Amino acid sequence: MTHSHLRARLVNIGSTGLVVGVHALCAGLPFVHFSWRIVAFALASYVLQVLGITAGYHRYFSHHAFKTTRAFQLVLGWLGCSAMQNGPLWWASGHRTHHRFSDKQGDPHSPVLRGFWYAHLGWVLDGTHDRPDLGNVSDFTRYPELRFLDAYKWVPTIANGVLCTLLFGLPGLVWVFGLGTTLAFHAPLFVNSLGHLRGRRRFETSDSSRNNALLGILVLGEGWHNNHHHAQRLARHGLAWWEIDVTYYVIRMLQAVHVVWDVQEPRTAKRSRARLVPVA
Repeated sequence: MTHSHLRARLVNIGSTGLVVGVHALCAGLPFVHFSWRIVAFALASYVLQVLGITAGYHRYFSHHAFKTTRAFQLVLGWLGCSAMQNGPLWWASGHRTHHRFSDKQGDPHSPVLRGFWYAHLGWVLDGTHDRPDLGNVSDFTRYPELRFLDAYKWVPTIANGVLCTLLFGLPGLVWVFGLGTTLAFHAPLFVNSLGHLRGRRRFETSDSSRNNALLGILVLGEGWHNNHHHAQRLARHGLAWWEIDVTYYVIRMLQAVHVVWDVQEPRTAKRSRARLVPVA
């Protein structure tokens, strides 16, 4: 084993240990001081980290749904990395591969081919996707700060834990960091698993993607997954007025203050021709 492979193996072992440790913090919820204030901060922690995945890792790094500055690009990468979803290059590379081979051989997390639990978590833990070929994300590999996040993916998570503890003490460590980060870790993974098994299909795509209203709310708009597979580059996933898409609303607010621009919008005519197909 080469030095680089050994280092990567140790980093991955350490990262897995960190994920397990953060989950274990949730066992302390009944034993620390409870207040609605700390719950509110835990919710804010969850929302910020999930936005790092939905707006950052997914709609920006994977699909170029909008443009932004190099500085805010790093902010999005840091927030996504803090949710224990690995680095932005690793994530975007895997997601682009998912779309290239969706629910076919080569898809890293198809529940149709490998089952629910493999699509949700097994593909991350089995080691086969630890060192992907980053050739499909060459548009971002030129940024050394993003390469740093991929190489030291545990740094934002630990920094978040330290900050929560300094600001809120033990309740902050358990509620804001432990619970908030654990939920932010699992929520986007449910789109990989449940989002291809349960819900409705508006568009007849070549994969099994579904629109799932519960995931649409919990994962801040990512649950309108069939819409996304139909038009992958759009910043907006909730195409109907009732399809709540918090990530898109945040992107529009950021556009209003000129933090992001060139937001990819859907065509009204295309939305009006959409056909809703119930799926068992």
